[in-house]
Amino acid sequence: MYATQIRPVTDLRNKYSEVETDLTNGPVILTKNGYGASVLISLDLYDKAFAKQELYAKIAQAEKDIDEDKGRDAFEALDEIRAELGV
Repeated sequence: MYATQIRPVTDLRNKYSEVETDLTNGPVILTKNGYGASVLISLDLYDKAFAKQELYAKIAQAEKDIDEDKGRDAFEALDEIRAELGV
């Protein structure tokens, strides 16, 4: 997985370039008075996490649709698409 770094929040002001470099290795936990205060992640990691969240939401919706009998047979749907495309 990722290597989590732990740094004091003052490093954002005093050593920003080091903190930014640490983000390439994984999340950075910022501490304030010795306790966890915030978490920083790279934009790439954020995008991946957000994409996963969207996928899980779509899967949950699909499962709900199936439970409510709103689904369609995949083979029938493909046959309709092929017919529309003339394939």
